[in-house]
Parts: sequence; C-alpha cells; structure tokens
Amino acid sequence: MNIVQIVPRLPPYTDGVGDYSLRLAEQLLKAHGITTQFLAFQQGLKLDPMINGFPVIGLPAHNLDAFLSVFPKDVDAILVHYSNYPYLRGKLDAPFWLVDALRLVVRQQSLKLVVMFHELPRLKFKALNILNPIQSRVSCHLAKLATTVITDSAKFQAVLEQWVKHPVTCIPDFSTIGEPDRVPSLAERQRRLIIFGGSDRHRAYKNYLPELLYTCQVLGIEEICDIGKSLNLQDYDFQNIRLVEKGFQPNEAVRQLLLNSLAGFLDYSRFPGDLGKSSVFASFCAHGLIPLSSQYNPSEADGLEMKKHYLIPDKRLKEFNLSQLQTVADNANKWYNRHNLTENTKVFTSHLIG
Repeated sequence: MNIVQIVPRLPPYTDGVGDYSLRLAEQLLKAHGITTQFLAFQQGLKLDPMINGFPVIGLPAHNLDAFLSVFPKDVDAILVHYSNYPYLRGKLDAPFWLVDALRLVVRQQSLKLVVMFHELPRLKFKALNILNPIQSRVSCHLAKLATTVITDSAKFQAVLEQWVKHPVTCIPDFSTIGEPDRVPSLAERQRRLIIFGGSDRHRAYKNYLPELLYTCQVLGIEEICDIGKSLNLQDYDFQNIRLVEKGFQPNEAVRQLLLNSLAGFLDYSRFPGDLGKSSVFASFCAHGLIPLSSQYNPSEADGLEMKKHYLIPDKRLKEFNLSQLQTVADNANKWYNRHNLTENTKVFTSHLIG
C-alpha cells in the first residue's frame, strides 16, 4: 500500500508535526509494509528530494491547481496532518481551497482520506479564547470530508464529534525522539533534571524558577540539563544547582540523557487539559523519568492523573519517598506504552487499510 502524508514541513526544520509524521512513516513501513510519499506544504523551504528513504514533494503555491500539479497518482490513501497555522499564509487566511483540492483527488482517484488533527484553530485576544470562527470552518469541512478523523486530544475529540456526528478516534502522542529497549530504575540514574523542547520552554524558567529550584531541593537534584535552542540562561540564579546547556542534540544523545536522569520538568500551562498531546511529556514517560508539570493540568480525559502519572512542585512533593517516586514513573511509563509508536501505528493502519 502506498500513501501520501501531507505535512506542514519536515526535518531538519524544527516542527513537532514533521517529526511525528516521519516516525510514523518509518513504523508504517517497518511493521505494516505501507510506503509513504511526503507532500510538504510550507513554501520557501529547501527540501531534499528524499528524507530517510521517503520521497518528498514541495507544494509550489497555495492553490488548487498547484496542489493538483504535484499530487502523486500512484497512492491508495491520503493522511493529512492538520494543525491549522502552518497551512495559513496570514492571520486572516482560511485555506478552503485545500478542502476543494482534497475532495477532487479523493473523488478522481477513489482514495481514503484520514485527517489527523494535531490542533484546532483558536482565537486568542486578552481574556478571549475561543475557536476561530473562520478558520475552524476549514477544519470542520476537512473533518466532514474525511473517511476517518483522528486526534491526540480528548478536548479536540469532543469538538470534532460534534461536527461529524459520529465517534472520533483519540490517541495521545508518542515520543518523537524514539523509545528505549530498557528503562532503568530511578535508583540507577544520576540526580539530573531534564528540560527540553522548543524555544517556548523558556516559560519554565521565566514563570516557574522558584518551583523548579524547590523541586531540585526536594528530589536532591544536582544538575539541570537544558536541551534545545540556546535560551541565554546566564541571567537566572540557579543557586547551588549546576546548569548544563546542551543546545541542540541528536535524538540518540537526548535518549541517553533521559535514560540517565531522574526527572523531567515542563510547563504546559498554556494548554490545560492537553498534557497527553505533549511529545516532551511523552518522552519523559517513555524513558521512565519522574514527569513534573509546572502546575496541575486537568488531563484526566487523556488518562492522566496528578500524583499518579505526574507530580507538581507543591508542598506535598516532600511526602514522596524513592519507592513512591518509582511508582509514579512506572505508572507514567505504563500509560505511555498503551499508546506508544507501535500502538499509534496500529491505529493509523487500521483506518488506512480497513
């Protein structure tokens, strides 16, 4: 079976959706014999014709004719990774033409269309935070056109089910940096805490430095390891905790650091109820760290409970001994393994083939 995966962009450009689609393509081929061609949407990028053995096509312009001119003819299904903003040319843009183009190729080539919603468009202004009334119409039309709708958020699932009037598959994200063969116990690890991800991780330092240092004190952390684009952290006072800024690292190096660290800290407060769609949180869980969130994140709909699957830097953190901390890390790892890369790929395969 041959499919085309439509993505905003691909590595080496930093993009969680691109990393996700590439890991998925590798596992689809390895476990199910499904081959992928990529169609990268964002313009102005220098794309290699192949990535990890998969052909890559760039979209020359954002219109129906350009889409049809490069759309492959030898595919059996389409998988669209939709996260709204990378598909827009401006804040007021709404790519209804994409829906028309997909409708045309689906009809002409009798293709299945699977749409994975990584985001739904929001309109945020001061205290206002609602679905974008114009851009969400594109998402709604895409959902109604799709043979199958999938999302990684229980919050998005509820909205999508209102639109399509039938059940929508929801499965949390997997670790896009890979998964370990063996997970060491906490007792085998160094007293290191990991913070990694995109440049938005600066919020963990800017807004939660006292909580971060308190966490280090309670857990006996000796080193904070920061991984990703440099944030110029020299202006922050980390007291007696050693700060190591690693910068960008290859996935294998990140995995080894995770496997030899006690805890991982992230601030996902901008996305309440969506902890299950954080690939950073997924990586912490996959590698057996103690996941620490800057604050309570109401993600029970994704199967995540505070103090069972993750901890927060409150006064009750002192009550956890090593055995109890190990239980939290184990619970998080078990939660992750129910939707790891293998399980995610099975879900996509069932909808692409079934």
